[in-house]
Amino acid sequence: MDDDAKRWDGRYESAPPVEARSPEMIARWPDLAALLPTNGRCVDVASGPGAITLWLAGRGLDVTALDVSGVAISQLDAAAAAGGLADRVDTRTIDLDDGFPDDLCDLDLIVCQRFRDPLLYPVMIDRLRIGGVAVVTVLSSVGVDEPGPFHAPPGELRAAFTTDRCEILHHHEGDGLTHVVAGRR
Repeated sequence: MDDDAKRWDGRYESAPPVEARSPEMIARWPDLAALLPTNGRCVDVASGPGAITLWLAGRGLDVTALDVSGVAISQLDAAAAAGGLADRVDTRTIDLDDGFPDDLCDLDLIVCQRFRDPLLYPVMIDRLRIGGVAVVTVLSSVGVDEPGPFHAPPGELRAAFTTDRCEILHHHEGDGLTHVVAGRR
């Protein structure tokens, strides 16, 4: 955790104040917002300073934000308090390499934007309640001339979220990103 935390703390220390914003795929395809709940329990995986957390809390969800950076979590706490959303936002500084917190289950929504750990995909499905939704975006090798180590191979998200317990509600892959909205059944 120390190396990851230091790297991300350094990145966020000089970042401008965070403002609420929707996940990338919702900004690109606004109609997808109708697939997301507006109440219930949510986890924002690798939240950073919490732009998406604030957007989700503003929509009426109770959000637990997880990130390895204590700096990002402090910024999120301040932004949530300033925006009157502190009662809807629970923040935790954790290293997801150690796994997903055991107490976070029966969730209505999981959002994971640009954090790729294929070992967490089945955990995300398991932690959703029936009818819950996962919104995941990761870097993709599709449409990239020289993909790096964090780029998913073609079809990774589609394969991970196409199971007997989960169905794909939306999928797009290209231009170096892959997006999936999946519903738990």
